Amino acid sequence: MPTKTYYFDAAQTDGVTATWGLFFRNFRLDYQGQELGRLTPAELKAGHEFTLPDGRRLLVRLQQKFGAQGLDFQVEGQPLSGTINDPLTQVNTGFGAVMFIAGLNVALSAVAMLVPVETLLAFGLGWGTLIEGLIYAGLGWLGKYRQAAWAFYVALGLLVLDGVLLLGSGLGTGGLVVRIFLGFAIYRGAAGARQMRATPALTGNE
Repeated sequence: MPTKTYYFDAAQTDGVTATWGLFFRNFRLDYQGQELGRLTPAELKAGHEFTLPDGRRLLVRLQQKFGAQGLDFQVEGQPLSGTINDPLTQVNTGFGAVMFIAGLNVALSAVAMLVPVETLLAFGLGWGTLIEGLIYAGLGWLGKYRQAAWAFYVALGLLVLDGVLLLGSGLGTGGLVVRIFLGFAIYRGAAGARQMRATPALTGNE
């Protein structure tokens, strides 16, 4: 059964531990070795508020939106580190999506140039897409390590443009669903970067 602790402080001395089974069945929450409560999958999706021993209110829910699913823990309205609405989590997710695109572009372009493959060449893979992959990598780095929301937005714009050009070429959808999910991840990365910029205490946290 998956078990994870979400901390309230940077020193990781105070936190809650969540344990759950397949499809979030048998969800249990513990605080300092004491059980806070258990939730059914339906209760978890609806969200439930616990009161900690010191009076703080802890909201626990499973957030399910198109392009994003994960546990959302909030203490007095503030997301806990590592949960889906934590700005750093959003930035890391956006970074992962951008770097996935970068790595795919670079790898496929290299293969297309070193060992000409008709299918890859038909998609226009070559020096241009290799350079594009490197641009994606640079944008991902700026988004994550400089909290540059604009870098994520540029990466998102390139992804959309690529998709439009591919559709217009008549070569097929080119993994349209995957592109949509990647796009949502990059957009959330931009939102997280904006929040980190607006909250100096968050900037630079790893």
